Amino acid sequence: MAAWKKWWAFWVFLIQALIAGSGIALWYFQDQTWAQGILSWLVTNPGQITMVVIAGYLVLLALVTIGIAIFRPTTTKKMTIVHDGPYKMHVDQAAVEKDLRLSLASYDLYNPDVKIKMHRSSQQADVTVGGMLSQRSNPQLLQRNIQHTIAQDLKHQFNIDLRKLKVNLKPYDNKQAVAII
Repeated sequence: MAAWKKWWAFWVFLIQALIAGSGIALWYFQDQTWAQGILSWLVTNPGQITMVVIAGYLVLLALVTIGIAIFRPTTTKKMTIVHDGPYKMHVDQAAVEKDLRLSLASYDLYNPDVKIKMHRSSQQADVTVGGMLSQRSNPQLLQRNIQHTIAQDLKHQFNIDLRKLKVNLKPYDNKQAVAII
């Protein structure tokens, strides 16, 4: 976790802890004169507004925390592909991308680019393929062949299922440089 995220969480939850601690202190020491002064101020109009602001802050903090927990991405840079008791075999995202790029070398694509998002909870991957079409290739046939090749390569090489495939192919332009794999 990044250092700024740790400090942000520290200060936000420190404020929450101080609010809760002061509420417990007011309840515990309610017969003290300083606590009676604070409790009588909380009954006034400015005190009620302060209570609403504090409650709004706590509700907002709870909603943000729940939202972060629910919508946190479940993608990973390393995925466990074999799990046998204490033994695990991990595969790196860059290695999978390079393997898929090499498996696309047989197609008539210039500058092939493969981006992958691996979902650790479901052993699935989202793949985005980009590149330039040569003038010899049929785009409709090429997309079906690419989908079949990537799904088969992911399943046989890494035991990962293909969840989504997005193919972004551009026509060849003489002004662009070509890197051949």
